[in-house]
Amino acid sequence: MSGPTVRSVYTSDDGTAYCVRLPQWERDIDNVAHTIAQTVTACTVEPELPKGFRRRKRYYRITATGREGSLTVLDPLSTINSAAANTAALIPLFNSAVVANNATLQGRTGEREKAL
Repeated sequence: MSGPTVRSVYTSDDGTAYCVRLPQWERDIDNVAHTIAQTVTACTVEPELPKGFRRRKRYYRITATGREGSLTVLDPLSTINSAAANTAALIPLFNSAVVANNATLQGRTGEREKAL
């Protein structure tokens, strides 16, 4: 999914802060009950994510179509990462306004680092 991008701080599992670019909707993820969210901080002096580093991801499934996707989790302590499977979420869809929870959170993957 495309759209405007933002630069935010990505906190790795070892606590190191990096600056990453991601779609704005991934930064602003929420649900109707406001029980899930990213922990967001704007970049200032953080270095870019090193080559070979794969971000931690959270997966979702659009309820109406069954389509699956993923989003970057900026902080391992954020509620988007700790929310249980099947927690409802608002995921923006192309060319339509989303006013109700239209997806459920699924599994997650941790980050991976490969020395290059």
